[in-house]
Amino acid sequence: MIDLPAFEAECRRDIPLLSAMQLSLRSYDKLTLKLDAPLAPNINNKGTAFGGSIASICLFAGWAVATLGFTEHGISNTEIVVYQSEMTFERPARGHLDVVAHLRPNDFRECLDRLQQGTDKRLRFDVRIDLYHDNERCATMRGVYVAWLK
Repeated sequence: MIDLPAFEAECRRDIPLLSAMQLSLRSYDKLTLKLDAPLAPNINNKGTAFGGSIASICLFAGWAVATLGFTEHGISNTEIVVYQSEMTFERPARGHLDVVAHLRPNDFRECLDRLQQGTDKRLRFDVRIDLYHDNERCATMRGVYVAWLK
């Protein structure tokens, strides 16, 4: 069972930027993490969400959903880093930011199986993150992350 408030507190302690952005973890279920953040601490000079904030939120969301996924399946001794990411900014986000990070079940299962077998290899997997405002997608990040056992 995932203790999302404890995980969020640990992340806030270890990654001070999360508090500055006022990023909140809302729910985690079935390899999907939902987060949100207000516009005010993430605003740019145009009155919309700053692209750097959006990118940071998405990068963190990818790492967090992977960390939660592995932890949920009994593997808590992983290192997870972003290897590659691609952002698409579809429209300005002019208010509250809602984020959904999702691991593809088949890709995740393959990576999980190899980690559970004790591989010493660095394994790649994909994460998709969508950022919304008023139920309209404003940005998408496709990330390739790498995980290995500590």
